[in-house]
Amino acid sequence: MNCEVLTADEVRKIHETSMRVLETVGVEMPVEEAQQVFRSHGIRVENARVYPTEAQVMAALADVPKRFVLHARNPERSVEIGEGSAVTAPGYGAPFLVDRETGKRSPTLEDYANLTKIAHALPNQDVSGHLIVEPEGADQAHLHMLHAHLVHSDKPFMGSTAGAEGAAQTLEMARIAFGEELGDRAVTISLVNSRSPLGYANDMLDVLLVYAKARQPMIIAALAMGGTTAPISLAGMLAMQTAELLPGLMLTQLVGPGMPVVFGSTSSNVDMRLGSLSIGSPEFSMLISAHAQLARFYGIPSRAGGALTDANFPDAQAGFESMLGLMTTVESGVDFILHSAGILSSYLAFSYEKFVLDDEMCGMTRRLREGFPVDEDALGYDVIAAVGPGGNYLSQPHTIKRCRTEFWKPALCDRRGLAGWVADGGKDAVDRATARWQQLLAEHEDPAMDADARRRLDAYLETRI
Repeated sequence: MNCEVLTADEVRKIHETSMRVLETVGVEMPVEEAQQVFRSHGIRVENARVYPTEAQVMAALADVPKRFVLHARNPERSVEIGEGSAVTAPGYGAPFLVDRETGKRSPTLEDYANLTKIAHALPNQDVSGHLIVEPEGADQAHLHMLHAHLVHSDKPFMGSTAGAEGAAQTLEMARIAFGEELGDRAVTISLVNSRSPLGYANDMLDVLLVYAKARQPMIIAALAMGGTTAPISLAGMLAMQTAELLPGLMLTQLVGPGMPVVFGSTSSNVDMRLGSLSIGSPEFSMLISAHAQLARFYGIPSRAGGALTDANFPDAQAGFESMLGLMTTVESGVDFILHSAGILSSYLAFSYEKFVLDDEMCGMTRRLREGFPVDEDALGYDVIAAVGPGGNYLSQPHTIKRCRTEFWKPALCDRRGLAGWVADGGKDAVDRATARWQQLLAEHEDPAMDADARRRLDAYLETRI
């Protein structure tokens, strides 16, 4: 991890302020079952607010795993989350799609299936996601989404948070796809959001309790907005957000001791001229880095950031804002990158083209993190000596041996030079991205699945919509 904006003393000060907020202000937990869990562990609850002490917080979080495996239907696609592994997943929750032909439009279930297939095909999306977009006009849309992830991909997937019922249905469908007994296998990961400032909605707590009882991982995350739902100062935002998230993390451990959980943030500042959230700002990137440091302070895997932008189309603004956010996320050692690809317009829109463009950026940052070997063969003394002054390395066995593997190869970036670009019609990056996602979709074949499991998943969907 090379990107740290806080000193150890500053991390400690934020933690101490968060503890003060918890002990004196509290966090609202309006579900009686959740309150009872806290009471049963000696934690003060008054008027639907919980008031844990620092000792209670640290004791509850002591056994959170620093690393865990998220299992895929195809074991070769399982991933490990934790200790800076940078697992990626697509954007989440966008209510609109944006494209060059129609501009802004509402997504359909067909769009959702298409995006799931593309997520399966893209080489740098580790998890196929959930709620990539919000399909319009579909009854029980979450069931269609779950079905799409389970049959169109064999990557790990995210679970529904459509209330307690959606969480329970996720587990039922997972048991069909993975086998009736999940045991301690983490087969899905779900996003539970707090409600800033300093609270949780009933449905999110209901979801949390269902998944915690099944010991399935969750991301407990905030979307606090500096200047409206959080203090305008970045340090104050972090102190409030941390206080807000810790009781949610604690609740998972009080219900399912030692179960995997991820400390999440998508918080940023409000543009005070417009009153709108900004996720392409340098402040957003600073918050990512600081949040990752706080996660390491608590010894919990982190989720934050991604290829995020306030731009409304995959243009130059979208490119430089998204790369700033993605690079900061990766270099800060964030473990799970939700919104790694596809998002436009401050979380409000998704783009097929930006999906594949951002995946290319994920590949670039992944290659950057790999580094390079410095061993006898790589140092190449023998070939340097053989070529000598004024020679050429192109035909050397050292070059031929490595020419297909030494350098990262783009799928979309145009390196042919100006003449080649003109000869091909002067296509821009969006044109090339359109061609790429259309090709991926045309080539898609659903991955192999046990015939009985597929039949039962289809029947599960048909009988509940």
